[in-house]
Amino acid sequence: MIENSNQVDSEANIKSKTDEAAQSGTPWPSIYLAGVCAFIQAAQFTMFSSSMWPYLRKLNPEAVETDYGYITAVYSFGQCIMAPSFGFWSNRIEQVRLPLLAGFTFMMLGNFLYFLLEFFARTSVVNVMMVARFIVGCGSGNMALLRAYAATSSSKQDRARAIAFVSGGIAIGTVIGPAFQLLFTPLGPDGVHILPFLRLSIYNTPALFALLLNIMGFIAIVSIFEENYDVLNSTEKKDNEELPSPCKIAVLVCVFTRFVQIFVSASSGTLGSAFSMLMFSFNKEEAVTAYSSANLAAGCVSITLYFAFIFFDLKKWVPKRISTVLSTFLYACLFLFTLPWSFLPNNVEISEKGSDRGCFADRFDWCADLRAVSPFVYYPMIVLVFGVGASIMNIALTTLYSEVIGPRRQGTLQGIFQMAGSIGSMLAPLISSSLYTKFGPQAPWSLAIAGISVVLAMWLVFHKKMVPLRTKAEPDKSSTKEEP
Repeated sequence: MIENSNQVDSEANIKSKTDEAAQSGTPWPSIYLAGVCAFIQAAQFTMFSSSMWPYLRKLNPEAVETDYGYITAVYSFGQCIMAPSFGFWSNRIEQVRLPLLAGFTFMMLGNFLYFLLEFFARTSVVNVMMVARFIVGCGSGNMALLRAYAATSSSKQDRARAIAFVSGGIAIGTVIGPAFQLLFTPLGPDGVHILPFLRLSIYNTPALFALLLNIMGFIAIVSIFEENYDVLNSTEKKDNEELPSPCKIAVLVCVFTRFVQIFVSASSGTLGSAFSMLMFSFNKEEAVTAYSSANLAAGCVSITLYFAFIFFDLKKWVPKRISTVLSTFLYACLFLFTLPWSFLPNNVEISEKGSDRGCFADRFDWCADLRAVSPFVYYPMIVLVFGVGASIMNIALTTLYSEVIGPRRQGTLQGIFQMAGSIGSMLAPLISSSLYTKFGPQAPWSLAIAGISVVLAMWLVFHKKMVPLRTKAEPDKSSTKEEP
């Protein structure tokens, strides 16, 4: 009798510890490291956004906007291919460490090749830059694994905060990446010789900086990162038979929203420097500095919101659905307020021969009637949208998407989520640069407004379906208690 009693007590203790692990077993050190890695990988894309086009023109003055569009697009094409592949691989081997290391290796190789661009012939620069960005894009396809790890390793009550670390890292990396360019502005376009055959300039130093970040990330994953799925394993044993499939409509709405968000963000980033040179008569260096400064300000706002969300538990005051809708509306405001409306008072300046300032009337027949947008509208909107809107949306949308999927391994579905963003990044430079060349900035701006309008309509129509997955074991809740 005593032995049976001890056995029952032992089983009860084991069950109690299992339940406790499910409730409070979130591996925070590895979540923190995942957030840092997310920041590094997101910065890979945006760090080059303000300097890549001027650098391409410096190395090959005959390069045109379409070339730049293809170069930007191949980064996303590589990401599009590898994101679901990394996710599938991770699910098969039931770990994220090895795919993460593979991704960092790709990024190191691509950034090193970009750093060596000035050693290639002028006629080869476009192709080599394209290959370098494609390789980096392939490596950054493992970013979805960081979201998947945060979602599957954290307990239910910690999940939003855990995902906020990764989403916040991505948001900050995306927004503050161009601001890193300011660190290298003193080097100037001609650079400083560090070796007789090598010089560091405003254009190639970002690649070296990114390479160092990649090396640091690789070392951290090898030596510090500890993969822990105690929470997932305990909940799988308890809920696996009761876990229904995710709502397909909710998944599709989240995925399409991600596509449009990244599409319009990439459109803005692709044309940011060219738009500044056109609208405000900036030269290449002034355009890089102004756009980088705006992103630095946006990054400061983003960091503030990111830490406020984590340390002050803002999820109680920031409902995921309504936050996503309002953030999407902010994106619409960016393009509405910076559209060259015909009622604006002044025309853009016409570029003089040999100058990069103003509008090239000899290349674009739409210059004569194009109205000028004020920089005092454009840059504050960049700060507001990418500092506030993008940060809140990245946290709210990715958290809700993870909850829609439910407590299961999410590598493949998170890979699809990232693939949608990658497709947006891939198509945006091609479409926006082509529309910009043929019709002026009105066309890509109008397309962005149309896409955002479709997203807003979808969230209004399917509002009630955009809720976390409810297991069969969970009691039904009144709709009045649902999050707005």
